[in-house]
Amino acid sequence: MPTVQQEIEFSDLLKRNYQTINSICLRYCGGNAFYFDELRQECTLELWEEFRRYSLTRFRGESTESTWIYQISYHAVTHYLRNPNHSEFLSIDNMYDIDNQAIDSRSDDWNLIDELTEQLNNKERALLTHVLNDDSYYTIARTEGITENNARKRMSRLLNKLKILIHK
Repeated sequence: MPTVQQEIEFSDLLKRNYQTINSICLRYCGGNAFYFDELRQECTLELWEEFRRYSLTRFRGESTESTWIYQISYHAVTHYLRNPNHSEFLSIDNMYDIDNQAIDSRSDDWNLIDELTEQLNNKERALLTHVLNDDSYYTIARTEGITENNARKRMSRLLNKLKILIHK
């Protein structure tokens, strides 16, 4: 049973990082308010589980708090969307008129991304997440706690490494 103090700390954590959570959910909901709420709820539940289990001890301070929240939320959303029991999200593909061949192609892309991420370190994986979300250098810098120029350099190195890994 959570203590009152834990609930207050978690509530404060969500208030400080609601924009990060909402931005991830908005990217994947296809403009549908129901799906947005569903994804936001999944993120909140996963964040609560992490928080309840580990409090903030898993947050080691190697990145900003928003990056930690971003990673947990991103993984919660992608895990939810990959679950075949959540077929209601297939209607998003219909909203954008994506045919089955494009869906199969997208599945192959996810498999390639999964293979590539296994060969990256944690910092590179975080940057790859930003690439996949088409984040600006400003957003990357702010989220990762680095300068915008440093974000450009790291992104350039990551993209070069990915090109090399893809052509192996």
